Amino acid sequence: MSPSPFLRSVLVTGAAGFIGSTLVRRLLQDGTQVVGLDSLERGHADSLPSQVPLIVGDVRDPDAVRAALQHFGRPPVACIHLASLILVGESVAQPAWYHDVNAVGTQVVTDACLDAGVGAIVLASSAAVLGSEQGGADKLDEDAHIAPESPYGASKVAAEQTIAAAAQTGRMAAVALRLFNVAGAAHGCTERHDPESHLIPLAVRAAAREIPPLKVFGTQLPTPDGTCLRDYVHIADVTEAMVRGALRALGQHASGDAQFEVFHVGSGRGSSVLDVIAAVEAELGVTVPTIDDPPRAGDVPILVSDPRKLGEILGIVPDTDLRRMVRDCARQFGLLPS
Repeated sequence: MSPSPFLRSVLVTGAAGFIGSTLVRRLLQDGTQVVGLDSLERGHADSLPSQVPLIVGDVRDPDAVRAALQHFGRPPVACIHLASLILVGESVAQPAWYHDVNAVGTQVVTDACLDAGVGAIVLASSAAVLGSEQGGADKLDEDAHIAPESPYGASKVAAEQTIAAAAQTGRMAAVALRLFNVAGAAHGCTERHDPESHLIPLAVRAAAREIPPLKVFGTQLPTPDGTCLRDYVHIADVTEAMVRGALRALGQHASGDAQFEVFHVGSGRGSSVLDVIAAVEAELGVTVPTIDDPPRAGDVPILVSDPRKLGEILGIVPDTDLRRMVRDCARQFGLLPS
Protein backbone atom coordinates (compact mmCIF):
# COMPACT_ATOMS: atom_id res chain seq x y z
CA MET A 1 0.00 0.00 0.00
CA SER A 2 1.37 3.42 -0.95
CA PRO A 3 2.24 5.66 2.01
CA SER A 4 0.38 8.61 0.43
CA PRO A 5 -1.14 10.91 1.47
CA PHE A 6 1.37 11.49 4.22
CA LEU A 7 0.13 11.41 7.81
CA ARG A 8 1.39 14.89 8.62
CA SER A 9 -0.14 15.06 12.09
CA VAL A 10 -2.13 12.68 14.29
CA LEU A 11 -3.91 12.96 17.62
CA VAL A 12 -3.59 9.69 19.56
CA THR A 13 -6.02 9.22 22.44
CA GLY A 14 -4.98 6.69 25.04
CA ALA A 15 -1.43 7.48 24.00
CA ALA A 16 0.16 6.44 27.30
CA GLY A 17 -1.12 2.88 27.17
CA PHE A 18 0.63 -0.16 25.72
CA ILE A 19 -0.85 0.09 22.23
CA GLY A 20 -0.80 3.88 22.29
CA SER A 21 2.86 4.25 23.22
CA THR A 22 3.83 1.64 20.62
CA LEU A 23 1.76 3.42 17.97
CA VAL A 24 3.30 6.78 18.81
CA ARG A 25 6.77 5.41 18.14
CA ARG A 26 5.60 3.85 14.88
CA LEU A 27 4.21 7.22 13.76
CA LEU A 28 7.41 9.04 14.74
CA GLN A 29 9.33 6.74 12.40
CA ASP A 30 7.50 8.41 9.51
CA GLY A 31 8.09 11.92 10.80
CA THR A 32 4.47 12.39 11.82
CA GLN A 33 3.70 15.13 14.33
CA VAL A 34 1.98 13.44 17.26
CA VAL A 35 0.10 14.80 20.25
CA GLY A 36 -1.16 12.39 22.89
CA LEU A 37 -4.25 12.60 25.07
CA ASP A 38 -4.53 10.35 28.12
CA SER A 39 -6.21 10.56 31.52
CA LEU A 40 -3.29 8.56 33.02
CA GLU A 41 -5.84 6.63 35.06
CA ARG A 42 -4.28 3.47 33.61
CA GLY A 43 -1.63 4.84 31.30
CA HIS A 44 1.94 5.87 32.11
CA ALA A 45 3.33 9.25 31.09
CA ASP A 46 6.89 7.93 31.10
CA SER A 47 6.00 5.42 28.38
CA LEU A 48 6.01 8.23 25.80
CA PRO A 49 9.07 9.82 24.16
CA SER A 50 9.92 13.18 25.67
CA GLN A 51 9.34 15.03 22.39
CA VAL A 52 5.67 14.00 22.24
CA PRO A 53 3.33 16.49 23.96
CA LEU A 54 0.91 14.77 26.32
CA ILE A 55 -2.35 16.44 27.24
CA VAL A 56 -3.58 14.92 30.49
CA GLY A 57 -7.33 14.75 30.25
CA ASP A 58 -10.39 12.54 29.90
CA VAL A 59 -11.93 11.81 26.51
CA ARG A 60 -15.33 12.57 28.05
CA ASP A 61 -14.19 16.17 28.64
CA PRO A 62 -14.75 18.30 25.51
CA ASP A 63 -12.34 20.95 26.78
CA ALA A 64 -9.53 18.39 27.14
CA VAL A 65 -10.12 17.02 23.65
CA ARG A 66 -10.22 20.52 22.16
CA ALA A 67 -7.00 21.44 23.98
CA ALA A 68 -5.27 18.42 22.46
CA LEU A 69 -6.51 19.30 18.97
CA GLN A 70 -5.51 22.95 19.35
CA HIS A 71 -2.00 21.97 20.42
CA PHE A 72 -1.17 21.28 16.76
CA GLY A 73 -1.69 24.86 15.64
CA ARG A 74 -3.69 23.75 12.63
CA PRO A 75 -5.93 20.69 12.96
CA PRO A 76 -4.29 17.26 12.71
CA VAL A 77 -5.15 15.29 9.59
CA ALA A 78 -6.28 12.25 11.61
CA CYS A 79 -7.22 11.01 15.06
CA ILE A 80 -6.47 7.46 16.18
CA HIS A 81 -8.80 6.83 19.09
CA LEU A 82 -7.50 4.21 21.51
CA ALA A 83 -8.67 5.56 24.87
CA SER A 84 -10.94 2.94 26.38
CA LEU A 85 -11.66 0.68 29.30
CA ILE A 86 -10.96 -2.91 28.24
CA LEU A 87 -11.74 -5.44 30.97
CA VAL A 88 -14.70 -7.69 30.16
CA GLY A 89 -15.28 -8.80 33.75
CA GLU A 90 -15.03 -5.26 35.06
CA SER A 91 -17.57 -4.13 32.48
CA VAL A 92 -20.05 -6.70 33.78
CA ALA A 93 -19.65 -5.27 37.28
CA GLN A 94 -19.70 -1.61 36.16
CA PRO A 95 -21.60 -1.35 32.86
CA ALA A 96 -22.52 2.34 33.21
CA TRP A 97 -18.88 3.33 33.61
CA TYR A 98 -17.90 1.38 30.50
CA HIS A 99 -20.66 2.96 28.44
CA ASP A 100 -19.65 6.40 29.68
CA VAL A 101 -15.94 6.10 28.88
CA ASN A 102 -16.11 3.99 25.72
CA ALA A 103 -19.33 5.15 24.07
CA VAL A 104 -19.80 8.69 25.37
CA GLY A 105 -16.06 9.32 25.18
CA THR A 106 -16.01 8.31 21.51
CA GLN A 107 -18.91 10.68 20.81
CA VAL A 108 -17.05 13.56 22.46
CA VAL A 109 -13.84 12.84 20.54
CA THR A 110 -15.67 12.43 17.24
CA ASP A 111 -17.67 15.64 17.67
CA ALA A 112 -14.54 17.62 18.53
CA CYS A 113 -12.72 16.21 15.50
CA LEU A 114 -15.62 17.09 13.22
CA ASP A 115 -15.73 20.62 14.60
CA ALA A 116 -11.97 21.00 14.09
CA GLY A 117 -12.02 19.69 10.53
CA VAL A 118 -10.09 16.45 11.14
CA GLY A 119 -10.47 14.36 7.99
CA ALA A 120 -10.07 10.82 9.32
CA ILE A 121 -10.70 8.90 12.52
CA VAL A 122 -9.54 5.38 13.33
CA LEU A 123 -11.21 3.58 16.23
CA ALA A 124 -9.62 0.74 18.15
CA SER A 125 -12.69 -1.45 18.39
CA SER A 126 -12.77 -5.05 19.59
CA ALA A 127 -13.68 -8.60 18.66
CA ALA A 128 -15.89 -8.41 21.76
CA VAL A 129 -18.60 -6.88 19.56
CA LEU A 130 -19.09 -10.36 18.05
CA GLY A 131 -21.32 -13.06 19.47
CA SER A 132 -20.45 -16.65 20.23
CA GLU A 133 -23.15 -17.97 17.90
CA GLN A 134 -21.91 -17.54 14.35
CA GLY A 135 -23.66 -20.31 12.47
CA GLY A 136 -20.75 -22.69 12.67
CA ALA A 137 -18.13 -20.33 11.16
CA ASP A 138 -14.69 -21.13 12.55
CA LYS A 139 -13.19 -17.77 11.50
CA LEU A 140 -15.06 -14.50 11.66
CA ASP A 141 -14.88 -11.88 8.91
CA GLU A 142 -16.32 -8.38 8.86
CA ASP A 143 -19.82 -9.70 8.04
CA ALA A 144 -19.94 -11.77 11.23
CA HIS A 145 -22.98 -11.42 13.48
CA ILE A 146 -22.79 -8.51 15.92
CA ALA A 147 -24.05 -9.74 19.28
CA PRO A 148 -21.88 -8.50 22.17
CA GLU A 149 -22.05 -10.64 25.28
CA SER A 150 -20.59 -8.08 27.67
CA PRO A 151 -21.11 -4.38 28.40
CA TYR A 152 -17.57 -3.85 27.10
CA GLY A 153 -18.55 -5.30 23.72
CA ALA A 154 -21.76 -3.28 23.69
CA SER A 155 -19.83 -0.08 24.38
CA LYS A 156 -17.62 -0.78 21.38
CA VAL A 157 -20.66 -1.34 19.16
CA ALA A 158 -21.89 2.10 20.21
CA ALA A 159 -18.46 3.59 19.46
CA GLU A 160 -18.47 2.04 15.98
CA GLN A 161 -21.92 3.46 15.33
CA THR A 162 -20.71 6.92 16.36
CA ILE A 163 -17.87 7.06 13.86
CA ALA A 164 -20.04 5.47 11.17
CA ALA A 165 -22.54 8.30 11.62
CA ALA A 166 -19.72 10.83 11.35
CA ALA A 167 -18.65 9.32 8.03
CA GLN A 168 -22.21 9.61 6.74
CA THR A 169 -21.92 13.39 7.01
CA GLY A 170 -19.21 13.32 4.35
CA ARG A 171 -17.00 15.50 6.52
CA MET A 172 -14.84 12.67 7.85
CA ALA A 173 -13.82 9.17 6.78
CA ALA A 174 -13.77 6.53 9.49
CA VAL A 175 -12.22 3.12 10.13
CA ALA A 176 -13.04 0.67 12.92
CA LEU A 177 -10.34 -1.88 13.62
CA ARG A 178 -11.76 -4.83 15.54
CA LEU A 179 -8.72 -5.95 17.47
CA PHE A 180 -8.45 -9.55 18.55
CA ASN A 181 -5.87 -10.41 21.26
CA VAL A 182 -2.96 -7.99 20.94
CA ALA A 183 0.33 -9.60 21.96
CA GLY A 184 4.09 -9.38 21.71
CA ALA A 185 6.09 -6.17 21.97
CA ALA A 186 7.64 -3.64 19.59
CA HIS A 187 9.55 -0.35 19.64
CA GLY A 188 10.77 -0.98 23.18
CA CYS A 189 7.30 -0.76 24.76
CA THR A 190 6.14 -3.12 27.50
CA GLU A 191 2.69 -4.09 28.73
CA ARG A 192 2.14 -2.32 32.04
CA HIS A 193 -1.56 -2.82 32.66
CA ASP A 194 -2.69 -2.60 36.26
CA PRO A 195 -4.45 -4.88 36.68
CA GLU A 196 -2.92 -6.98 33.92
CA SER A 197 -5.56 -8.87 31.96
CA HIS A 198 -3.65 -10.18 28.95
CA LEU A 199 -2.80 -13.86 29.00
CA ILE A 200 0.71 -13.86 27.55
CA PRO A 201 2.28 -11.35 29.98
CA LEU A 202 0.49 -13.04 32.86
CA ALA A 203 1.79 -16.46 31.81
CA VAL A 204 5.32 -15.11 31.27
CA ARG A 205 5.43 -13.45 34.67
CA ALA A 206 3.88 -16.47 36.38
CA ALA A 207 6.58 -18.66 34.81
CA ALA A 208 9.20 -16.28 36.20
CA ARG A 209 7.54 -16.52 39.64
CA GLU A 210 7.03 -12.76 39.65
CA ILE A 211 3.30 -13.14 40.27
CA PRO A 212 1.05 -15.90 41.69
CA PRO A 213 0.11 -18.93 39.58
CA LEU A 214 -1.78 -18.24 36.37
CA LYS A 215 -5.56 -18.54 36.61
CA VAL A 216 -7.09 -20.64 33.83
CA PHE A 217 -10.67 -19.45 33.47
CA GLY A 218 -12.60 -22.51 32.34
CA THR A 219 -11.28 -25.97 31.49
CA GLN A 220 -14.51 -27.60 30.29
CA LEU A 221 -15.48 -25.21 27.51
CA PRO A 222 -16.66 -26.41 24.05
CA THR A 223 -13.18 -26.11 22.52
CA PRO A 224 -10.59 -28.72 21.47
CA ASP A 225 -8.83 -28.75 24.88
CA GLY A 226 -11.56 -27.21 27.06
CA THR A 227 -9.91 -23.78 27.42
CA CYS A 228 -10.71 -20.51 25.64
CA LEU A 229 -9.56 -20.30 22.02
CA ARG A 230 -8.31 -16.87 21.00
CA ASP A 231 -6.61 -15.14 18.08
CA TYR A 232 -3.29 -13.56 19.10
CA VAL A 233 -2.02 -10.79 16.82
CA HIS A 234 1.36 -9.10 17.10
CA ILE A 235 1.38 -5.49 18.28
CA ALA A 236 3.55 -4.57 15.27
CA ASP A 237 0.77 -5.72 12.92
CA VAL A 238 -1.82 -3.85 14.99
CA THR A 239 0.00 -0.52 14.86
CA GLU A 240 0.69 -0.97 11.15
CA ALA A 241 -3.04 -1.53 10.59
CA MET A 242 -3.75 1.70 12.43
CA VAL A 243 -1.33 3.68 10.28
CA ARG A 244 -2.57 2.17 7.03
CA GLY A 245 -6.19 2.49 8.08
CA ALA A 246 -5.67 6.18 8.75
CA LEU A 247 -3.95 6.62 5.38
CA ARG A 248 -6.80 4.90 3.59
CA ALA A 249 -9.44 6.98 5.36
CA LEU A 250 -7.52 10.18 4.73
CA GLY A 251 -7.25 9.35 1.04
CA GLN A 252 -10.98 8.76 0.82
CA HIS A 253 -11.70 12.05 2.55
CA ALA A 254 -9.37 13.94 0.24
CA SER A 255 -11.10 12.45 -2.81
CA GLY A 256 -14.55 13.41 -1.55
CA ASP A 257 -15.50 9.78 -0.95
CA ALA A 258 -15.70 9.60 2.84
CA GLN A 259 -16.67 6.11 4.00
CA PHE A 260 -16.90 3.97 7.10
CA GLU A 261 -14.95 0.71 6.91
CA VAL A 262 -14.39 -2.17 9.31
CA PHE A 263 -11.35 -4.45 9.45
CA HIS A 264 -10.75 -7.50 11.60
CA VAL A 265 -7.21 -7.30 12.95
CA GLY A 266 -6.11 -10.78 13.95
CA SER A 267 -3.71 -13.47 12.83
CA GLY A 268 -6.39 -15.93 11.72
CA ARG A 269 -4.90 -18.59 13.97
CA GLY A 270 -6.67 -19.84 17.08
CA SER A 271 -4.60 -20.66 20.15
CA SER A 272 -5.97 -22.01 23.41
CA VAL A 273 -4.89 -21.08 26.90
CA LEU A 274 -2.98 -24.36 27.05
CA ASP A 275 -1.27 -23.51 23.73
CA VAL A 276 -0.08 -20.23 25.22
CA ILE A 277 1.19 -21.98 28.34
CA ALA A 278 3.09 -24.49 26.20
CA ALA A 279 4.66 -21.67 24.14
CA VAL A 280 5.77 -19.84 27.30
CA GLU A 281 7.26 -23.01 28.76
CA ALA A 282 9.11 -23.73 25.51
CA GLU A 283 10.57 -20.22 25.32
CA LEU A 284 11.51 -19.81 28.98
CA GLY A 285 12.39 -23.42 29.73
CA VAL A 286 10.37 -23.50 32.95
CA THR A 287 6.86 -24.57 33.86
CA VAL A 288 3.98 -22.14 34.21
CA PRO A 289 2.22 -22.74 37.56
CA THR A 290 -1.55 -22.66 37.11
CA ILE A 291 -4.78 -22.90 39.06
CA ASP A 292 -8.20 -23.62 37.58
CA ASP A 293 -10.97 -21.03 37.95
CA PRO A 294 -14.55 -20.88 36.65
CA PRO A 295 -15.18 -19.11 33.33
CA ARG A 296 -15.53 -15.34 33.60
CA ALA A 297 -18.83 -13.60 32.93
CA GLY A 298 -18.96 -12.16 29.41
CA ASP A 299 -16.22 -14.35 27.95
CA VAL A 300 -17.04 -16.39 24.83
CA PRO A 301 -15.30 -19.75 24.23
CA ILE A 302 -13.94 -19.07 20.73
CA LEU A 303 -12.95 -15.86 18.91
CA VAL A 304 -10.77 -16.24 15.81
CA SER A 305 -10.58 -13.75 12.94
CA ASP A 306 -10.66 -14.10 9.20
CA PRO A 307 -8.01 -11.52 8.25
CA ARG A 308 -8.41 -11.71 4.47
CA LYS A 309 -9.80 -8.17 4.10
CA LEU A 310 -6.90 -6.86 6.19
CA GLY A 311 -4.51 -8.37 3.66
CA GLU A 312 -6.44 -7.56 0.51
CA ILE A 313 -7.10 -3.90 1.27
CA LEU A 314 -4.49 -2.77 3.80
CA GLY A 315 -1.76 -5.15 2.60
CA ILE A 316 -1.06 -6.65 6.01
CA VAL A 317 -0.37 -10.37 6.33
CA PRO A 318 -0.29 -10.89 10.09
CA ASP A 319 2.38 -12.88 11.87
CA THR A 320 0.99 -16.15 13.22
CA ASP A 321 4.05 -17.17 15.26
CA LEU A 322 2.77 -17.45 18.83
CA ARG A 323 6.21 -18.26 20.17
CA ARG A 324 7.61 -15.06 18.66
CA MET A 325 4.92 -13.07 20.48
CA VAL A 326 5.84 -14.81 23.73
CA ARG A 327 9.53 -14.25 23.08
CA ASP A 328 9.10 -10.54 22.32
CA CYS A 329 7.01 -10.08 25.46
CA ALA A 330 9.52 -11.92 27.65
CA ARG A 331 12.41 -9.87 26.25
CA GLN A 332 10.70 -6.61 27.16
CA PHE A 333 10.25 -7.93 30.72
CA GLY A 334 13.99 -8.69 30.79
CA LEU A 335 13.38 -12.44 31.07
CA LEU A 336 15.16 -13.33 27.81
CA PRO A 337 18.23 -11.77 26.19
CA SER A 338 17.54 -9.13 23.56
